[in-house]
Amino acid sequence: MAKGILRKLHKVEHAVSAEISGHAKRGGLYAGGLASEGYVGGYRAAISDVMLALRGCRPCNRPEYWKHGEG
Repeated sequence: MAKGILRKLHKVEHAVSAEISGHAKRGGLYAGGLASEGYVGGYRAAISDVMLALRGCRPCNRPEYWKHGEG
């Protein structure tokens, strides 16, 4: 079951990354650096965290949140 969910999440992650890339290309001087900092970038980070959790891993860049699920 997790494989099917991971497959769908991977497709969603790809679509979100394409949207971020599009924003970066259309914007001005700072668009490339800021494109992943908004809502869509946060959505991509959340998808990544869920994918890691489904694989049995804990995201290392946000350990303060994930430590609450241990024990």
